[in-house]
Amino acid sequence: MKMVLSQRQREELNQAIADYLGSSGYSESLDAFRKEADVSTENEKKFSGLLEKKWTSVIRLQKKVMELEAKLSEAEKEVIEGAPTKAKRSPGEWIPRPPEKFSLTGHRASITRVVFHPIFGLMVSSSEDATIKIWDFETGEYERTLKGHTDSVQDVAFDAQGKLLDLY
Repeated sequence: MKMVLSQRQREELNQAIADYLGSSGYSESLDAFRKEADVSTENEKKFSGLLEKKWTSVIRLQKKVMELEAKLSEAEKEVIEGAPTKAKRSPGEWIPRPPEKFSLTGHRASITRVVFHPIFGLMVSSSEDATIKIWDFETGEYERTLKGHTDSVQDVAFDAQGKLLDLY
């Protein structure tokens, strides 16, 4: 395997190894390593404990990588399942419980359908009052009313990309 360290990095690594061998009491190994790696006895204080510091940094980074990989795996699972906690709860727990976060008022008759936008934080409600209302479901704020029907709107649906709203 070819090393990809620069000459300076290689020298620093050799100095750090020599420091480790010396501080651990491996004097014969240190002498052999110095001779073979052509490591001088200069600047030893500069490299004191460097190998152990780098080793513990590598271990911390490995742990962080494993945590991030676990988070990524969980996020991929959420995307596949469609909800972050759906698999962890029974269907009876999916239904929101009081107290409600927002109370959306504005229709003058019964609501016939509520749909969520597939991409944005919008929700659309249709009603027997012949209107369609658009809401921001993250803030609970009313956005606008779509009028034009002469009879009740029984159903609404977004296309898969959320570009079209079908009314029935």
